Amino acid sequence: MVSEGNISIHPPLEGEWKFLRSPGHHPFAFDFVQMDHNRKAPCKASKLRFFVNQIPSNKYYSWGKPVYAPIDGTVIRLGNGWQDHEYTNIWKTIQIWYNATYRFRPKEENGRLDIRPNAGNHVMIKAKEGYIVFLAHLKNQSILVKEGQHVRQGEVIGMVGNSGNSTAPHLHINLFDQMDNPLKSKVLPFVFSSYELLSSAGRWVKHTSSVPKVGAFVRFNA
Repeated sequence: MVSEGNISIHPPLEGEWKFLRSPGHHPFAFDFVQMDHNRKAPCKASKLRFFVNQIPSNKYYSWGKPVYAPIDGTVIRLGNGWQDHEYTNIWKTIQIWYNATYRFRPKEENGRLDIRPNAGNHVMIKAKEGYIVFLAHLKNQSILVKEGQHVRQGEVIGMVGNSGNSTAPHLHINLFDQMDNPLKSKVLPFVFSSYELLSSAGRWVKHTSSVPKVGAFVRFNA
């Protein structure tokens, strides 16, 4: 039995990120997006280009950044080989949202559900305590681990991508209680062991054993 309290994990990224939760997500299902030095834009292109043309995924600051194992554990499942969205724009965003909301029906492949159309390329790491860390929307062919492999906290497991139900390059993270029956899995609450939070006064303040406020800017050290 997995305890739902006092689960602490290490941050899965390095550097400065905006801490988000997409509409409709579970309260403990989060996204990370990297912004420019002014903390205003997620990519090297104007907002107008998003609406009248398109922005290549590799123009986003999050694209290709290394993702680290947040815990010691065993890789119990991964999905690879799913193509990233090569660009973003308003029409593609609407299409992705529509498909994820109304058309996504996971298919069974080799005896288990293939969630890549939604999660994209992903890694699941099981802790000795039984909970599972889920990292999603990774860059295609960037995953460096294999199923059954034991990984150490801080080990690079892949790169941030734009695969699956992703409207722009970012990293998704949440915890599950089990994966024996994915349709009955519960999302578990957790905290990050340590991070710095940008205060309203513009100072970086260290926090431990907590979760940042959604919309905050956080900084992780190696």
